[in-house]
Amino acid sequence: MSDTSPPGGSPDFTLPSNHHGEPAAGEGGPAQASDLAPVWDQEKYAANPHRNSYPQQGYPAPYPQPALRSDYAPWGTRVIAHLIDDFPNYIGLAVFCSGYLMFLVELASAGGSDILPTTGVLPMIIGFSMYLGALGWTVYNRWLVAGRTGQSWGKRVTKIRLISEQTGQPIGPLNAFLRDLVHILDALVYVGYFWPLWDDKKQTLADMLMKTIVVRTGSNQLIPQSQA
Repeated sequence: MSDTSPPGGSPDFTLPSNHHGEPAAGEGGPAQASDLAPVWDQEKYAANPHRNSYPQQGYPAPYPQPALRSDYAPWGTRVIAHLIDDFPNYIGLAVFCSGYLMFLVELASAGGSDILPTTGVLPMIIGFSMYLGALGWTVYNRWLVAGRTGQSWGKRVTKIRLISEQTGQPIGPLNAFLRDLVHILDALVYVGYFWPLWDDKKQTLADMLMKTIVVRTGSNQLIPQSQA
């Protein structure tokens, strides 16, 4: 029997032969490779840069896909972690807004007089200073620490970890910073923050673009491909 097989793989089709070792003739003439399916495209296979990245079973997959895991962090847990991380920002913003509100009330009650309102100025200054301090906390907590270890303060409390989907390791401070910038897209479309509710990998749009995932700590479980 003569066959055509992919390099390093199993035969894709076999041409039936007669006792002379030639392809058997069918009703329309000698059997042709094009009459049988599937037909192996050797040129396409040789040009595939991922051809050695997976077991050869029939046609090679066009791109290797990371296996699904069973330990993706739930959406609610991620929300709690985010609220913990941003708590200093919320405090500073609340103090500033309360001062600003008092300033507007005094300005309205002045009735257009030339007296400059002073009520609320001090809370505004304090709130703005707290907000600047919270920005420094964000740089340290979400970019430096979380980038190096995978865990910000909020993620450590909720026992989840930010890692690269491809390497399974922390993504580094620079990528952690870039990921927070890309989170602006989640905020603009808004639905991006809710995407983990129906996504198989519990990813936001920023996670998809940065190829990151958030998983529960202490586990590294993969779902077999047959169940994925």
